[in-house]
Amino acid sequence: MSQEVPRILVVDDELGIREGCRKIFSVEGYGVEVACNGLEGLETFKSQGSFSVVLVDLNMPKMGGLELIEHLRELDDDVVIFVITAYATIETAVEATRKGAYGYIPKPFTPDELLLPVRNGLERRALTLESKRLREERERRLLELAVERSRSSTIISCMSDGVLVINRDRQIVLRNAAANRIIPGCDALPQVAGLDALCSSEIQALVDEVLSQQARPGIASKELVFEKLTFLVNVSQVLEPSGEVSGAVAVLRDITPLKQLETAKTLFMSMVAHEFKSPLYAVEGLLSSVVGGVGGPDPERDRHFIERSLLRIKTLQALVSDLLNLTAMETGRFTVNRLPLDITPVLHEVTETCRDHAMDQKIDLSIVDLPADKPLFVLADREALTIVLTNLVDNAIKYSPEGGQVRVCVDRDPSYTRVHIQDNGIGMSPEEQEHVFDEFFRAKNKKAIHVPGTGLGLSLVKRLVDLHQGRISVRSAPDKGSTFTVSLPNCSY
Repeated sequence: MSQEVPRILVVDDELGIREGCRKIFSVEGYGVEVACNGLEGLETFKSQGSFSVVLVDLNMPKMGGLELIEHLRELDDDVVIFVITAYATIETAVEATRKGAYGYIPKPFTPDELLLPVRNGLERRALTLESKRLREERERRLLELAVERSRSSTIISCMSDGVLVINRDRQIVLRNAAANRIIPGCDALPQVAGLDALCSSEIQALVDEVLSQQARPGIASKELVFEKLTFLVNVSQVLEPSGEVSGAVAVLRDITPLKQLETAKTLFMSMVAHEFKSPLYAVEGLLSSVVGGVGGPDPERDRHFIERSLLRIKTLQALVSDLLNLTAMETGRFTVNRLPLDITPVLHEVTETCRDHAMDQKIDLSIVDLPADKPLFVLADREALTIVLTNLVDNAIKYSPEGGQVRVCVDRDPSYTRVHIQDNGIGMSPEEQEHVFDEFFRAKNKKAIHVPGTGLGLSLVKRLVDLHQGRISVRSAPDKGSTFTVSLPNCSY
């Protein structure tokens, strides 16, 4: 019997998101429908139905995402709902989960970042439907009760969320492998254990709260931290057909990525605001001095002030360029056109571009050991390679002391051409080197506290080098400087 093709509904007021999702899912063979607002999405769901997955934006006209989730849950309790939004917070995550959302997909996302959770959701839906089918079969065929319990236990054991089943006597009668992994000491408990033996007073309190609500069925939720990971714990009653509470089920879902996203967004906004504010205030002050004629007419001084303003503006342009390039990579719109390229003129161009910055810092910037009459061809995109080398040379200048040195040199083997950017600056500890290419990472070094930056430059560099099928590495020691090495595939020309 042929398997039914899963159908997906995308509800978002951004045309680009809707059509992008349509294209991605269609290529994978899914059936796709789209709607531009919550009300249209609800009508489409009612009229066409049988959707396996619904992707819902939070902020939409006519009907918001949270309200739409409630209506969809009333229509189909098994549909897998994802929230797609660029404004995720822990509060909205908790609220959306309570209303029935399966998970979050933060914007912007790549095709893989969209497809992986949807596939997991479809698997979860398949398991849920199979579980329901088995329960219905159990009701029809009581003689197969033992087999059904075994199958249900297998399904629960396969779930990535932690699951605990507690009876009315406060005994843990079932727990899956994920729960054993998440809750400290849980794997050491006997097959049936008292709730008090669980090494989490918070879960005990949630279960007791739910078991005591005889006439008020509901879900108790709380965020708990186990082994530096944050979990959303939902505890719900298990009701008999008569309405009597026979126990409770606790589900632990890992929301650490959402917490990290929230922290990263906050840090990013703070850094970007600071990086924009300082040069803008400096430019405003310099130009105000020129316009106001403070100290009387002085063309030389005014020219100096304007040149300093232009330098600050170039800093802002570089920051905006990094942000746009990273956004393009995140959304899959950044393309690299790799062609045979002589790296020698690119190195000279980059060092000349950074020359003024080096002179302002009194840094001796030079290229050494570069063959004068022999081209060094690599397979690279000129614009992208310029971004990589400019970021690395500019970083070396920023983190070098006044009167320091920055050296750019090249070596080559049959497979790779390696560019080394070496400085004698503040250097990094081994722990800092492990995270230096992470987004938003800034070394917690007192000597670097006044160095401007958002922590995006080296992340951008790493991604661009990866797109070239190259490698980037760093050797560094505190107070002894750093050497960044970019290895690019050679190209015979």
